[in-house]
Amino acid sequence: MRYLFLISLSFVSFSLLATSEQYVVRTEVSFCKYKEGKSYDDVIKYSKKYEKFLRANGLKYSRSIFVPVIAGNTEHDYVLWGTWPNGEEMYKEYGAYLNDYKNIGSENPGICHTNVAFFNTGALHLRIPFEEYDRVQMVEFRACKFTDNSSWSEILQLAADNEEANIKLGRDGFGVHYLRPYRGFDANTPFDMITMTHYYNRNKRAEATKTWPKIRDYRIENGFGERWKKNVKSCTPWDLYSMEFIYNTNDS
Repeated sequence: MRYLFLISLSFVSFSLLATSEQYVVRTEVSFCKYKEGKSYDDVIKYSKKYEKFLRANGLKYSRSIFVPVIAGNTEHDYVLWGTWPNGEEMYKEYGAYLNDYKNIGSENPGICHTNVAFFNTGALHLRIPFEEYDRVQMVEFRACKFTDNSSWSEILQLAADNEEANIKLGRDGFGVHYLRPYRGFDANTPFDMITMTHYYNRNKRAEATKTWPKIRDYRIENGFGERWKKNVKSCTPWDLYSMEFIYNTNDS
């Protein structure tokens, strides 16, 4: 997919029956190409060097790497995805990076471009035990345009109701995020929101395909489609990426 994104941490909850809290975090995304002779493993090794700096300075930041799997023609080999729990931690980390980090650019195995930031809302989560997570997970993206009269609160309420519906039908093992442009975009940005669906392991992704007719029919019977179309005018087809978690210093 041409664009990826993230956001800021604040608690929002709309349904007493939903089991997960909706939250917002801030995320930066960098689209990168490998330097000649460099690889995926080199990127992870290089990223982990910065983790040491973060922990030594008590900075809260997490990083993952995404790679296009079925995403059409892309101008990047991989995407670096970094997240802060809130705006305060975002600018603390930026300030430390710009002023105190001494290895900027050294031995970097990639050349990155198109750096952007998102407001990343965790809209629904149907979690499974952590020990069942795959190391490399499947993530799907699509870019959407809002209608002229769209309501963000209605979009989030629909996500909470959708979570409740999936629980009723016994579906789990995935989460949905809504990513809205924050920094680095211009007035011609061709979307208002990116929808990201991530699956905790391969079996849950396969299972979701098998159980899709149940949730589709439930949504039709309960007017979910009309509520979505009231707020979202159009979306692109889905693109598939792989995602591997590199580090998280929020426990520092």
